[in-house]
Amino acid sequence: MAEPRPAWWVERPSLEYQHAFDLCAVEVHRVQGPVAVFASRPFFAREVLKRLTGCEAALVPIGSWGSSREDVGGLLGPEADAPVVRMAECARLQVRSVVWVEPQQQGGERALDHIRRILPPDGKVCVIVSGWLARFLPEWRQVERRLAEPPAGLWWTFQRLRQAGLRVETLHGFHGLSSILWSYAWRGLARLGRDDWADRCHFQMRAQYAVSGLQAFTTPVGVGIARWQ
Repeated sequence: MAEPRPAWWVERPSLEYQHAFDLCAVEVHRVQGPVAVFASRPFFAREVLKRLTGCEAALVPIGSWGSSREDVGGLLGPEADAPVVRMAECARLQVRSVVWVEPQQQGGERALDHIRRILPPDGKVCVIVSGWLARFLPEWRQVERRLAEPPAGLWWTFQRLRQAGLRVETLHGFHGLSSILWSYAWRGLARLGRDDWADRCHFQMRAQYAVSGLQAFTTPVGVGIARWQ
């Protein structure tokens, strides 16, 4: 009989997070070489690591869930196997890139300090941050499933990146306000039987699903790509 899965387990991430995880994986594979994954929850670690097959990835747990290596190994699952390195020991890592998933206000500056120390001059940091609309995603709807307590947010994270000497080259977001409004119009028109107009709204929703720049601050999930200034 299969063991029961933990309460945090999400069978399939929402589309917003899927896009964010996939984008980070593409960026890491472009850089090649070892990568460190700083993750604030097992859900993030599992989804990122299983997309980094073939990379020399190491996991640096952030927060209370990574208090012991034994607990971490049991939470990830076989598809996300990676060596676990405590944050206090991550100075020995030699990496080409870093994935930082869901920075937290509490402990976020400490994590960023470690990232800054191990990132080489030509390195890249991929940061996945949730916005205020993330509260409507399945992963966030129940209090016991909150993914980071409290999340740092886009503004806090990118301000700290700049203060640390890192420049955000690109900022991407998924399913922002314009896409959400088009989705409501699509569903409403479909209920009214106006499939012709519903199809147009559906097309606009998909066309505006991925945004970049300042529009990313209106999305549930954003991804920033940063390098040294």
